[in-house]
Amino acid sequence: MTRIEIVRRALAAVGGRRYLEIGVKDGACFHAIEAETKVAVDPRFAFRVPLRARVRSAAGANDGTLYFRTTSDAFFARHGARLAPFDVVFVDGLHTDEQAYRDVLGALAVLQPGGRVVVHDCNPQTAAAAAPSLAEAARTEGFAGDWNGDVYRAIVRLRRRTDLDVAVIDTDQGVGLVARGAPRTRLELTADGVDRLGYAELERDRAHLLGLEPASRLGELLARH
Repeated sequence: MTRIEIVRRALAAVGGRRYLEIGVKDGACFHAIEAETKVAVDPRFAFRVPLRARVRSAAGANDGTLYFRTTSDAFFARHGARLAPFDVVFVDGLHTDEQAYRDVLGALAVLQPGGRVVVHDCNPQTAAAAAPSLAEAARTEGFAGDWNGDVYRAIVRLRRRTDLDVAVIDTDQGVGLVARGAPRTRLELTADGVDRLGYAELERDRAHLLGLEPASRLGELLARH
């Protein structure tokens, strides 16, 4: 099961019509998603944005397919409230703990009640893939081109909260599901403990730390809240 299928099923589960994607890159996921309103955010799109869509986005349109060539922080600050609410937000931007956490918080602020935030790159399989920067990943033994960053640490931070239900589907490098509501399970970790968490600790206890779930439970998880 891929992140694209998970996003599609998340939209279907809430009857979603408005979709936001943070970190679009080449558009492989964004172009595969069908929704009445789709909003793409990336500082550097790796494809040519249609002229009409650029004009509509610049003119302040709030429906249809829109593109914003900007950072996620700037998007949420300047456009988030105007374009809200969204039924599903997919976070796949800069693969760092700090930015992924901020992006999820930004997504929650513009999310429809009952909506879902979907997060990619939550379950790195090697120390190299889990390095905090691509440059460091490339210097780490075993680097094979995959870089998930330390998004896993952002998931652990979110799983400490009492107002969010967070799980990671064990597929496609780890696909997180975040929803408002009481958590099924909550991590009892201090903030300092999360800061000190490294790949070795993740590897020893990833199922518990990430709230890993098999893809077969996706429907059940989406039915909650």
